[in-house]
Amino acid sequence: MANVIRNPVIIVILGLAVLGLIYRLTTNPGGFFLGLVITALIAAGLFLLLTRLVLPRQRSGMDSNYRKALKQSKQRQKQKESAKKKNKKKKNHLKVIDGNR
Repeated sequence: MANVIRNPVIIVILGLAVLGLIYRLTTNPGGFFLGLVITALIAAGLFLLLTRLVLPRQRSGMDSNYRKALKQSKQRQKQKESAKKKNKKKKNHLKVIDGNR
């Protein structure tokens, strides 16, 4: 990041931008602030448009796919647990005693 700021081209561009902002503020402050307000309103409108309309549609598809995968995973886990229970042998409480015949 420090290397980018030391780049002379970037310094010249930033300097000209600051000079232009100062010039616009001193010559036409009303127009400057009106431009800022319009830019902020457009940015807020685009943000709301994207977050309310475009992104929820993409998230809902991912959520439904995630829910399906989660449901399948739970079903597999239940199947594995039931298979383990079936495979386990019950302990016999009877002991075989060797007899002398």
